[in-house]
Amino acid sequence: MTVDIRKKEGVTILDIEGRIIGSDSLALKNIIDEQVAEAEEGEAKILLNLADVRMVDSSGLGIIVATYTAVQKKGGRIALLHPGGNIRSLIVMAKLVTIFDRYEDEDEAIASFHRSNN
Repeated sequence: MTVDIRKKEGVTILDIEGRIIGSDSLALKNIIDEQVAEAEEGEAKILLNLADVRMVDSSGLGIIVATYTAVQKKGGRIALLHPGGNIRSLIVMAKLVTIFDRYEDEDEAIASFHRSNN
């Protein structure tokens, strides 16, 4: 798994490639925790780009849920970009579909972060 981090209009975008399973899940958690810690209170805006994620297991889903909790505690927001079939299915099965905002367009996802601040 590789993670590229970029910022666009005040939103931290994590472009994740590979599989979020096992020990890779912990590596992703560490990367996300660092990004959340660096964000000012109320400014943690994290967009997980999952377009190139081939598989997520329960530990990977647990990391995504833990990220949601950490970002919420900091007064921020997290959204998912391009959640593929495997991820979408896991979110539905775990009854998390109402928690995560999901987008297929990056510009729309970024705009949603700014709308939620108004």
